[in-house]
Amino acid sequence: MKKIIVFIFCLIPLVCTACLFDEACDVEAKSVLVPSATGDFYIDAYEASRANATELTAGTGTSLACNYKNTVPWTNVTYEDARNACLDAGKRLCTRSEWQAACGAYFPYGEQYVPGTCHIATDDLEPDITGRSAGCKTSSGIYDLSGNVAEWVEGGYLMGGTYTSNGPDGACSSVKQVHDYLSFVPDISVGFRCCSDASDLSPAGSD
Repeated sequence: MKKIIVFIFCLIPLVCTACLFDEACDVEAKSVLVPSATGDFYIDAYEASRANATELTAGTGTSLACNYKNTVPWTNVTYEDARNACLDAGKRLCTRSEWQAACGAYFPYGEQYVPGTCHIATDDLEPDITGRSAGCKTSSGIYDLSGNVAEWVEGGYLMGGTYTSNGPDGACSSVKQVHDYLSFVPDISVGFRCCSDASDLSPAGSD
């Protein structure tokens, strides 16, 4: 009897540990195909959020990046955590050139900066939920590339400015190189989104 009891107690931690990683992105997640001279790719339509994020909370968990409309974006995220979260989702961080190709040459919505179109140059204390700024999108439906949260891309760059940046700092060409990105301490203005190769199987919900 003693051996049976010991065996049962040994199993309990294994079962509970598995439960902690029971995460999945649902069918509302959406990626957009972007044609590019250097190779077509998919990019998530919305900034990354956790699997259990809502419009009121960023949720919990340290793995698996999802991208939903009307959720609190995943912020306070380090470069390595962002990179791993994309990998856990079967994707990867975008490269700098991919991110800019998705955004465009000027602003995601056009050539001229239009105040109030994106969540930028605000006095807010935190970023907005994803996709709330209806006009802040590309013609193919990629939201919030200007402002809201700065987005990690491969190599330790932050793209697109934040909700506190001035207007021009939210241009598609806006980039900040974080030289010591492996020890960089992020804050609520730092987030990310994921990309994947067009040669991969078409992601669920992609266009």
